[in-house]
Amino acid sequence: MSLEIIPSALFTAGSGGLAGFLIGFAIKKVMKLIAIIGGVFIGALFYLQSQSIISVEWSKLQSISESALLSVSNSLTSTGIVSSITANLGLPLTGGFSAGLILGLAKG
Repeated sequence: MSLEIIPSALFTAGSGGLAGFLIGFAIKKVMKLIAIIGGVFIGALFYLQSQSIISVEWSKLQSISESALLSVSNSLTSTGIVSSITANLGLPLTGGFSAGLILGLAKG
């Protein structure tokens, strides 16, 4: 093993870590915003139903949301995106990216 590849591996891991942190931070902020909007929407539905302004079929709403979440989770797991990224980009970049993503999600 040559010492000449260490600086390039450190740069690759560092840049992957920075990109992972930024992406993780942004993902957490977007997910918080989606959770707030969804909570306000569901709260508004509860309020409007309690005031007898609208009638909500909660079982139908639940089945629609379950099928939507199931299709999203199936599309994310069936593509194998993570394994192809790891195979194509190499260990320093994906390792740094993973560590940065975890830190970004924790700090966001």
